[in-house]
Amino acid sequence: MKKQFVLLTALLMMLSAMVWANGQGEAAAEGEIGKMKLTYAELNPDGHPLADVGYYFADKVEELSGGAMTVQVFTSGILGSEKESMQALQVGGGSVDIFRGNTNALSDFNINKLSLFSMPYTFRDREHLWNVLESEIGEAYLKEPQEVGSKMVGLYYVEEGARHFFTTAPISSMNDLNGKKMRVPKTQVMSDTVKSIGIEPTPIDWGELYSSLSTGVVDGAEQPFAGYYNNKFYEVSPYYILDGHTYSPGITLMSEAVWNKMSEAQQAVIMEASAAAQAFCKANAAKVDAELIGKIKEVATVIEVSDMAAVQAKTSPVVSKYIAGLEDEMAAILAK
Repeated sequence: MKKQFVLLTALLMMLSAMVWANGQGEAAAEGEIGKMKLTYAELNPDGHPLADVGYYFADKVEELSGGAMTVQVFTSGILGSEKESMQALQVGGGSVDIFRGNTNALSDFNINKLSLFSMPYTFRDREHLWNVLESEIGEAYLKEPQEVGSKMVGLYYVEEGARHFFTTAPISSMNDLNGKKMRVPKTQVMSDTVKSIGIEPTPIDWGELYSSLSTGVVDGAEQPFAGYYNNKFYEVSPYYILDGHTYSPGITLMSEAVWNKMSEAQQAVIMEASAAAQAFCKANAAKVDAELIGKIKEVATVIEVSDMAAVQAKTSPVVSKYIAGLEDEMAAILAK
């Protein structure tokens, strides 16, 4: 009996040791990654494809870190406009640690190579876009925000298709846009692009666009399929012309100050989740566009552009202005 008691005691001690060791291993793993909470800002509402990418990224971060790292996604521009969000990244995060921005906004932050992606009529189609983004060009340009001292770190690319104009009043061609007041993002390159087409650029905050369209403050605006449909702009601007003036990818950025506070293990989690989020976006973009154009045709008048070459010719001076000194880089993009 005594012998059985000794064996039982020894067995219990061994089990206790195994449980303790396992707990120590889990604690060590968690300690290696370290707990961290991050905020992620997205301008578009829930249900938008780019909001879906943000949530996917957040889920991957939590999964890969074993729950040690969490990302809270704020959609609908709750944390501020595009410019305000990027400035928040620059001052060190906190209110915004990660932001999904547009490459057409980067020239205002002295990020000039990535801004080449926002030149009018640069990408022939989706295949061309991803050929560039997944090439040595895209890989190198993703590092540019940090290299130029913007205090932001490039994480991954996203895209939502080409941008098209839409109006409150009936139109039948690009010529009908002449003199119209159109909302564009508050960036110089976008203002110059629409001016070259004959449009009067009217910068308005994203959150004010729907009301500005409905009250006649502006005659129209421009958005890809997802931005137009998911924000219900067809309710107040039901004329959508497929000109594709800009097919600029988005870029997800992190505050450099937040990045520098991370351990190598935490940075590795962020980069692995970034690669997964980019792949998720690429895999779904074409399918989403195909579904959306069908829905748009049910609620809006869709106009095809008959003379695209003429429109492209009007924007060529804008391209020449912004690629000055970067002609070889632009040629490499176009050749992919």
